[in-house]
Amino acid sequence: MSKQDKIHWNMDSLDKVGALINIAWGERSNGKSYQVKHKKAIIPFLESMIKDGEKRDRFILVRRLREEITTEKVERYFADVDIASLTNNRYNIITYYRREVYLGNYDIETGKVKRGEKIGYVVALSTEQHYAGASYLDVKNIIFEEFMSRSVYLANEPDKLMNFWNTVDRKRGKVRMWLVGNTISRVCPYLTDWGLQNIVSKQQQGTIITKMLDTGTEDENGNPIQVKLAIEYCKSTGKSSFAIGKHKDMLNKGTWQSDPQPHLPKGKNEYKILFRVGFMYKEFKFIGELLKDIETKESVWFIYPYDKEFKDNLLIFTDVVKLNKRYQRNIYDITINNDRIKNVLETFREGNIFYSDDLCGTDFKQAIDFTIRK
Repeated sequence: MSKQDKIHWNMDSLDKVGALINIAWGERSNGKSYQVKHKKAIIPFLESMIKDGEKRDRFILVRRLREEITTEKVERYFADVDIASLTNNRYNIITYYRREVYLGNYDIETGKVKRGEKIGYVVALSTEQHYAGASYLDVKNIIFEEFMSRSVYLANEPDKLMNFWNTVDRKRGKVRMWLVGNTISRVCPYLTDWGLQNIVSKQQQGTIITKMLDTGTEDENGNPIQVKLAIEYCKSTGKSSFAIGKHKDMLNKGTWQSDPQPHLPKGKNEYKILFRVGFMYKEFKFIGELLKDIETKESVWFIYPYDKEFKDNLLIFTDVVKLNKRYQRNIYDITINNDRIKNVLETFREGNIFYSDDLCGTDFKQAIDFTIRK
């Protein structure tokens, strides 16, 4: 094994867990995509072709938007797979045609490609409802690349993926999903919907964590049916990507992407706590404290992550609907008839808010569903 091989991620440990839903994330260019498409798209098909003359184990490559699926983009995705070696020179390229992926042969002299065996499909999650009546009984693996987005997700996206998975699996419990992404943002609908926020916030690089998810159904013996999910936070390769700038740690080390945030100008012990509130959005929890500088008497807000239960007397701003005045939606528009509290909350302004660290500030701004006033 070469030195180059040793620094790249190997999916075998995650594969051996045997989960139906598999998530792998980490730094860019650490081999995630290569491993998954090589071992869960190409190899299963070639092995099935050798073992059985008729049976084929195909795959589905999922992209979020229809615009992401073009012949050029799909063929470029598979360009680093050595098809000639894997097929003993029977084929030399992977080609895309009408939402299907084929092994093929490229003729250098004519510049044309001759399609051979169909090995898989490509679908856009945004149009998943169009595939409801289709049959994919030949599919063994679903690969969803770049499932973590910088900013854009589909409405109810996890539901769309589940609907499509059920279309493919047809209640067999055999089709495995592989969600692959870079450590872009922990504010992700999949983490929220599947109850993974607490796991992700504490998971260390190089570890695999599993969770059983309830389906809400029971088997013939009355036992609850669950789906096994496995998450691997891929270990850093230890090799620089030569990236610079504010996101260099994400690109070079696989840490979660964060933007520079304002920090308290003084130590916490140089302030006095005047008022405290809680924030809970997209399953993220934070404490907000209004602090007074002991020396200058100026007041500032300080935000830090919180992983415990909120105290009963705490005013909480949240996207969870509860018939309790302690739970409010928007910090600038509360239903509590208390002018003192309203005046205090009016000081929650952009230039007056500081964060415990950059990741905290980034998560907070991405999670809340109100706009911080200037």
